[in-house]
Amino acid sequence: MALRTRLGTAAIIAQLRKLILLGELVPGEALRQEELSQRLGVSRVPIREAFLVLANQGLLVHRPNQGFVVAKRTAFELNQLHTLHTLLETELNSSIHWPGASALEHLRSLNAEMEVKDDDGDVIGFIDLNHEFHRSVWSLSPHNLVITEVERIWTLSDAYFVSNYGSSERRRHAVEQHAQIIDALAAKDMSLFQKVSAEHRDDTRGGADDALAHARP
Repeated sequence: MALRTRLGTAAIIAQLRKLILLGELVPGEALRQEELSQRLGVSRVPIREAFLVLANQGLLVHRPNQGFVVAKRTAFELNQLHTLHTLLETELNSSIHWPGASALEHLRSLNAEMEVKDDDGDVIGFIDLNHEFHRSVWSLSPHNLVITEVERIWTLSDAYFVSNYGSSERRRHAVEQHAQIIDALAAKDMSLFQKVSAEHRDDTRGGADDALAHARP
């Protein structure tokens, strides 16, 4: 029974995350346990457990007399998150060991899968593979604590940054930039690697700014 409960909660976390990333639950929106339990066809207990996990990840916040709401970031907060992401990722990039043939092939395979997800219009699948791609690049660095922190910062702004991939044009551009990152890694060119990584990061920031501009007041 405990195992089924854990599996059920994990599935609900994934479903709620999907609703947030697709914009069906928008930043600032209050979440109603009863409404979501009916929508997802589950009891309120795993819904509550999922809320707690997502709050710990930074996708939700708990407010007195209001309950859980989808985390809403200001432009100032997003700017801080982008600054932190830039500082940490630049440090990770500078400390990587150059990948071998198998690691490069893994990155190329992930990027090819992202192309397929783009063709299929599978935005969530694309986003998940994008996360895996960047985690694979970060893992080339021995700085495990920095990796954990940059992943946490990424999650805090997920609901905004993923809007960068709402259109096929933006998704294709991301795949092209990933290919440039892989080429720089294969060439063992640190200057080029940092340059194309920064360009990719800044393009993603542009998508977040667009999302903030169109967010509800």
